[in-house]
Amino acid sequence: MESDVLYMLGVVAAVFAANYALRALPFLAFGGRGRSLPKWASSLGDYVSPVIIAALIVYSYAGLEWRTPWPYIAGAATVGLQLLRRNPLASILAGTVLYMCLLSCGCVTERSNRLESSVAHPIVRITSRGIMFSDRPVTPEQAVRLLEENEVPKDRTLHVLVDDDFDNQRVLWVFKHNYLDRAGYTKSVWIHSRRGSSGKSDLMPPDKGVAVPYKGRMFK
Repeated sequence: MESDVLYMLGVVAAVFAANYALRALPFLAFGGRGRSLPKWASSLGDYVSPVIIAALIVYSYAGLEWRTPWPYIAGAATVGLQLLRRNPLASILAGTVLYMCLLSCGCVTERSNRLESSVAHPIVRITSRGIMFSDRPVTPEQAVRLLEENEVPKDRTLHVLVDDDFDNQRVLWVFKHNYLDRAGYTKSVWIHSRRGSSGKSDLMPPDKGVAVPYKGRMFK
């Protein structure tokens, strides 16, 4: 416990020292009587604010799935007003007010049905009790249909969680090659709670076209 406290105090002290040094460096380098700011530093200051604003705009729009033009209209109005009036406070305030007015008028951005699947949060799980989709038991056909209905991308890796006590490799092979691959999910990968392995099973049964019994039913 004591070591943790000392570690946290050390982190706080290091962050404080680095922050203080960065803030004091310009005064130490360019401060003092009779010293003027170099031209390159002065000209650099003219570009800092626009670059920061541009970075914030890119960050705000990146990764968002807006299906309607309203957020873009509000952003364009903010940028246009800034170019016209050169008043950041008025530009930001006007863009925010415009966006809120658009929302209140019913111009809501359309939400995507896309369900994200990742190695940390797999949505398909294979257990000894059956196939689960978001903790709901489904058939192989239903699992594929739900993947498509929830717009899970077919060009990305699909992580399928396999319980550690499930060892029926033939069922895994059939589910991948006869269901996921045929639906376009060719980048499926099996993951386990303690290890990870490729979904492209090396086991290729000679009777792969024969129906496979799994949890009281047959699928192929």
